[in-house]
Amino acid sequence: MNQLDENKRRKINQKIIDAASSRFVPPRTSFSPEEAKTLFYPPITLNTKEPEKAESRFTNDAAIGSSFNAYYASLTQHALDLGQFPMTSFVGYGVLQNIAQNGMIRTCIQTVADDMCREWIQVEGGEDESADNVKKLQDLQENKYRLRKLFNEALSIVGFMGGCFIFVDTGVEGEALKLPLNYSDKSAELVGEDKSVKFVVIDPVNVSPGFYNANQPLKDDYLKPKSWFVFGQEVHASRLIRLIDNEPPLLLRPAYNFLGIPQAQILWDYVLHWNKARETGVSILEKLNLTVFKTNFAEAFEAGGIEQLDAKMMLLQRYRSNEAIFACDSSEDLQNITLTISGVEGIIRQALEFIAAINRTPAVKLLGISPSGFNATGQSDIRNYYDHIKSKQELNRDAIQTVLKAIQLVEFGHVDPSVTFKFNELGEADAAATAITAKTKVDMLAVLQDRNVLSAEEVREFVRRDSDMELDFIPEELPEGMEGELMTDDPSQQNELMNNFLKQRSAENVAPAPKTDEDKAGEIF
Repeated sequence: MNQLDENKRRKINQKIIDAASSRFVPPRTSFSPEEAKTLFYPPITLNTKEPEKAESRFTNDAAIGSSFNAYYASLTQHALDLGQFPMTSFVGYGVLQNIAQNGMIRTCIQTVADDMCREWIQVEGGEDESADNVKKLQDLQENKYRLRKLFNEALSIVGFMGGCFIFVDTGVEGEALKLPLNYSDKSAELVGEDKSVKFVVIDPVNVSPGFYNANQPLKDDYLKPKSWFVFGQEVHASRLIRLIDNEPPLLLRPAYNFLGIPQAQILWDYVLHWNKARETGVSILEKLNLTVFKTNFAEAFEAGGIEQLDAKMMLLQRYRSNEAIFACDSSEDLQNITLTISGVEGIIRQALEFIAAINRTPAVKLLGISPSGFNATGQSDIRNYYDHIKSKQELNRDAIQTVLKAIQLVEFGHVDPSVTFKFNELGEADAAATAITAKTKVDMLAVLQDRNVLSAEEVREFVRRDSDMELDFIPEELPEGMEGELMTDDPSQQNELMNNFLKQRSAENVAPAPKTDEDKAGEIF
C-alpha cells in the first residue's frame, strides 16, 4: 500500500471521528467500495511494498465494499444516534506507538505481562530422557537462553501492538531464510557440535505478510501467511514464532496485519473517558467556592471607574478568610455560593473500575490500592484473576514448546517428545495448606501401595518428583539394606519376600516339642 492509500485511510477515520464528535445526529453516511477497501488493507509498516503488490495480496474487494455499507448503516449509525462511537478499526502502528507511552495503558499491559512470566515454567516429563537432562534443560531455558525475559518482552509488545514475532536465529542469512526450519534431529541448522541458536523479539512494525492462501477456506492454511517480509527480507513462517492475543474476525485479519486486536486499542476508549472524568473532577475544585459581589455598576463606573472596582475586588481577595470582616456600602451585597462535590468521586472511581474490568485485572493488583467499594479486592477475585492469567499463558504453550525443541536440538542433538512443561502457580499456598495437600497425597499412595497398585519404587519416584513433598533430594536408587524390606517390581525379589514370609508364619504355627528329662534338669541348674 502506498502513501496515498494511507492518506485515504486517515481521511476516512477522521471523517468518522468528526461525525462522532459532532453535537447533532449526523446524517447517514456510506462509503464507496474504494474508500471501504482502504480500511481493510494490510496496515502500513516499515516494510511497505509497492501498491501493485499490496493490491495482489488483498482479497474480496467487492464483497468488502458492499458489506461495509450495510455494516455502517446498522451498527455504526446506531452508535452515532446514541451519541457514541466505538473504535472499530485498526488505528495503525504509529498511533499504537504513541498510546504505549500513556501511564495507565502501560500499567494495564505490563501488569498482565509480568504476571504471565513471574513464576514462569517448570520443565518436566522426559520418558526417554534422563532426569539430569530434564534438570539441565530447566537450567538452560532459565539462565542461558533467559526465556522468562524473552517472553516478558514479547508479551508486552503483544499487548501494545496486538502481536509480535520471536525469530529463531540459527545463523543463516539471505536466501536460506526463505527455506523452512526443521525442528527434528534431521535438522542441519540445529543439530551439530558447532551449532547455536538465539531468539530475537521482532516488533510487528517491521513485518508485513507474504503470500498466503486467500481463496481456499477448506485448507488449513487459509489466511495464514507462508512467509513474512522483515524489512524487505523474506523469512519463512517456521522461523518466526507468532504470538497474538484477541484474534480479530476473519474479514479484518488483513487489516490487523494477521495479528490480534491490540489490548491497548481496546483500553484506549476507557482510558480517555477516565482522563476526562479525572480532569473534570479537578476543575470542579477550582470552582468549589464562588463569591458574588452585588453592586450598581453604573454608579461605580461614574464614581471611580473600573480601577476603583478592581481595587475593591483585590482587597476582598486579599483579606478573604474565616476571620476576616468585609465592609460594603448599604447598596452593595456580598453572597457566597458553595458547590457540592458529592458523587464526583464515585464517577471517577467507576471510570477507573471500567478500565480494570476491561483489562480483567483486580484493582488491588492493577493500582496497588484497595479502597472501600472498589472492585476485585477479595481473595476469590485474585484467584479468578490468576485463572485468567493461566488461560492466557496456555495461548503461548505451542510457542514455548517450539523454543524448547530448538534448545534440545542444539544442546542434546535430539528432541524428546515426552518433554513438556507446566506453568508454575501464581498464588503460593501457605505452609499449612501445603502440608495438608502433602498428607493427602501420602495417604493416597499408602492405599495404592497396600492394594499392590504401586510398588515401593514407584511411590518413591512420585514423592521425589512431587513439588508439594519437597523430597527431591532423595536419590533414585534405594539405599542399601532396604531392597528386601520394600515391595518391588522385580518378580524374583517378590518371590523371595513371599517365601521368607511363609517360612516365618510356618515357624510361628508349629507346636513346640515336649521337653525331655535332660531339658528339665538343665532348667533346674
